[in-house]
Amino acid sequence: MRKMGKNVVALAMAVVFVLSGCGGAGKPSSSADSTAAGTSGGTEAAIDPSASYKEDLQIAVTQQAPSLDLHKSSSLISRQMCDGTVWEKLVTLNSNAEAVPELSESFDVSDDGTTIVFTLREGVKFHDGSTMTADDVVASMNRWIEGFSSAAAMVGDARFEKVDDKTVQIVGSSPLILLPAMIAGAAQPASITTVAACENEDDNGYLKDYIGTGPYKFVEWKQDQYVKFERFDDYSAYGTEGQPMDGWSGYKGAPTKILQFNIVPDQATATAGLEAGQYDVIFNIQDEDYARLESNPDLVTSKGQSGSVAFIFNHKSGIASNQYFRNAVNTAIDCDAVLMAAYGSAYELGSGYMDAGQVFWQSDAGSELYNQKDPEKAKQILADGGYKGESFKILVASLNRMDSMAIVLKSELEAIGIPVELSIVDWATLIDYRKDPANFDMYITSFAEVPVPSLKLYFGKDYPGWSDDAKLTELFTKMTSATNLDDAKKAWDELQGYSWEYLPIICPGHYMGMFAWQKDVSGINMFSGGPKFWNAGIQE
Repeated sequence: MRKMGKNVVALAMAVVFVLSGCGGAGKPSSSADSTAAGTSGGTEAAIDPSASYKEDLQIAVTQQAPSLDLHKSSSLISRQMCDGTVWEKLVTLNSNAEAVPELSESFDVSDDGTTIVFTLREGVKFHDGSTMTADDVVASMNRWIEGFSSAAAMVGDARFEKVDDKTVQIVGSSPLILLPAMIAGAAQPASITTVAACENEDDNGYLKDYIGTGPYKFVEWKQDQYVKFERFDDYSAYGTEGQPMDGWSGYKGAPTKILQFNIVPDQATATAGLEAGQYDVIFNIQDEDYARLESNPDLVTSKGQSGSVAFIFNHKSGIASNQYFRNAVNTAIDCDAVLMAAYGSAYELGSGYMDAGQVFWQSDAGSELYNQKDPEKAKQILADGGYKGESFKILVASLNRMDSMAIVLKSELEAIGIPVELSIVDWATLIDYRKDPANFDMYITSFAEVPVPSLKLYFGKDYPGWSDDAKLTELFTKMTSATNLDDAKKAWDELQGYSWEYLPIICPGHYMGMFAWQKDVSGINMFSGGPKFWNAGIQE
């Protein structure tokens, strides 16, 4: 067994994450900058233990979360607000994007990679005052596996089990070497809550009680207005007070009593609120506003590649369930024109499914099928496939101008003879509508960066889009069950290459995350996926 403690590299496999710091938005690097006139502050993610801080931070976000139950929600805003803040995990990511202990004291991986044993930290308190037990961890982890198709595909029939009061394990029939990274960085985080909370679900199967172990506890969610968290005074901190965090790992001081995430769908309103001092931090800056905010000496701005755009086909029913039709759509579209409509200049082209930060996993497999923008060839594919002029339904949210991409797509596809019906809704409605295959032939979404390709949700056959293809599953399993790094990478190359043939999605390119905050806000963690406020505040 290989023992992995708080200050040890997580797994031999974790060398896959020697990235560029995971490409986190706002990190000072060639792909991301954090700047303010006269200062480079705002990203140190550590508190001054001797300072006093303003009671609240007012944060403006553009979308409402469909749920704060991270086991079953892949929504980025849910994760940005709650992951590491309300909820914590057995392991998290350090600055090299390696899985390192958080609620575990250490973890051991068997030499054949099939068994992982987690030793739990003692005395960790939940927000309801109870102490974390092995039973809580087993219930939480197994609920996560059941709700997260990528995890279920990796572990198969294996589930977490209690060894003793401070030890849990999972034993797979094949290697689980990617599982710690999946737990640490999944788009549906493996949050730990109580047994009772796991059993108390609403009619949709979501948690009713948001009881975590993080430095902030859930207080109030006023629909369409705000979500409020309050400092948890009995938080069981780890790491060294006053020291900068290592990625997402380390001491969380919670110097600010109240974090309030204000739901401001109109980005112009949010930007004006930041400039007027109404908001301390804003998310999702529009491209045309960024230069102005960047030049403001009272503000700090952050910009960097943060994830990928995805056009997800309905493989279960409708016209897009036909391979020829998906090929025609992919052949016709001009990725530049589509992305520019929503992101202006804040995007980067690229056929790779993984983002720029994931250097090891970069692949050009299938690139010959990317961004072909060949309408005449697309017309021929439709004719050869026997296309009869069926309507193509595109579901899209107005969030972050995604509907602008749909309008360009509509124009490009109608030019090759495909009539397009647009259904433009808010984000929460899209999350609900996409559960029913009758509602769309394709929907538009985006995914934040992840450390390993096994975390790409759309490879799961139960994820909306329903890519239930034997070869896709075979290649995915080949990657996740590999016993060494080289074999996993070879399998990923095969999987991405085949994906550009089968088309579970079209990935037109990668978006840039852009954020801004008042220059007197310190301690924001910008490692990956947007601002984290565990050590953030305004000193008085």
